[in-house]
Amino acid sequence: MNTRVSQKIVLMTYAAVIAAVASAHEMDPGAMGMLPDDAPLYKWPDKPMGWALKVHLALTLFAYIVLLPAGFVMEMASNKHQSLVQLGGALVGLLGIVFGWVHGHIDNPYARYGWFAVSMLLVHTALNLFLTLGILKRSSRAQCMYRTLGGLQVLFAYIGMVIGIITYLNLCSQGHLGQCISHFARGSALLMGAMFILVAMRLFGAIVVELRRPIEFYISVIMITVGLIGTFTEHNFFQSSGTDEWSHKDLQHTLIGVTWFAGGLLGLLMTWHSHPRYRTPVPAIIFIATGISMIIHQQDLAMSSRTHFMFGASLVCLGVSFICEITLLASGFVKDREQPAPFQYLPVFFMCASGLFLMGSNRDMVLFLINSQVDVGTYSLLLLSLCFVTMFYFNALVDFYFALAGPPEPKYRPLDDCEVSGRHSHSSQTSTLHSEQDLSSANLA
Repeated sequence: MNTRVSQKIVLMTYAAVIAAVASAHEMDPGAMGMLPDDAPLYKWPDKPMGWALKVHLALTLFAYIVLLPAGFVMEMASNKHQSLVQLGGALVGLLGIVFGWVHGHIDNPYARYGWFAVSMLLVHTALNLFLTLGILKRSSRAQCMYRTLGGLQVLFAYIGMVIGIITYLNLCSQGHLGQCISHFARGSALLMGAMFILVAMRLFGAIVVELRRPIEFYISVIMITVGLIGTFTEHNFFQSSGTDEWSHKDLQHTLIGVTWFAGGLLGLLMTWHSHPRYRTPVPAIIFIATGISMIIHQQDLAMSSRTHFMFGASLVCLGVSFICEITLLASGFVKDREQPAPFQYLPVFFMCASGLFLMGSNRDMVLFLINSQVDVGTYSLLLLSLCFVTMFYFNALVDFYFALAGPPEPKYRPLDDCEVSGRHSHSSQTSTLHSEQDLSSANLA
């Protein structure tokens, strides 16, 4: 299968899906369905954002998105200035968190998470000072602990941003904690899986031999985790509703969790002892089946049905692009490439988009969109923009690492013209020799 043909198939599928949902994008209040009683609660806060909160956001974002990740990359590249960058990021981050407390609202989930972030940042900074000043011997265990905490700062920043958005918009309240946890946890797992694949391909090449197992092995681990979360959070596990009755949404989402768990186990077994080149289509099949289920899934609100439709469309395109990628790898298309083939970035994009659409389709967020008069087309473009920004950010981190440590050694060296001509001449000489031997055998006969 030609890579351009594969790209056109996937992109045309996604374009057709977007065109279909855009045909009914007007925000007709009568088409939104009967709004629940708590719908007016989900709106943009009436109280304006104070100066202290604005300074808090600016400082913490600069520390956790720029300085601390840059310090981690510099540490992985063994740069001598990384301790100064990490110390500067810690000071800016602590100052930003203090401004958040000055804002006055310290009794909410975001403020309580701030205490955890401060403790982890202090431990990371103390370890940096002990290693730099020679108080702690620079052993492999201490170095590994320091690097692990540095990498986790990116995860802590992401969790803080999610909790901050939930707190500021008053989401995940009014007895819908289980459904909200399910959407955000599963969507975050897909988003993190996409970034893991992206970084692995950039660092280790198209086949990612250093991972020792196919990409589907790690996707299966994510699917098992997501399946367990979906199975136990959609129906009243966290007392998210006041009744024990099962709705059609509870049944469908719970069975999707069971399907992901069972399919993840199968994918894990099939790739346990496989070479990274020997991929399996099991996760792709599950993505397509789940996507179709979400496309035909009907909600009590039309806006919710449309956001689930976009989530399902992204999953279908993700599964199709994975199958096309497996076909290209099996055909040997990327055998001699130093860098991943351009088509291999499509599954990463659709997995990232699927995670964002899943997080953005929870019930409280949908009610917020209805009250804010935001249609599904605008919302979809916003989430796709976030997907592009996320991929840009992690690509920039990898490029920064390459600028410090140099590009990796090529894993698959392409043949040059001399080798190609030499192979052709060798094959022609071998065929000529075989024909002469056959002719002499015929004459003797």
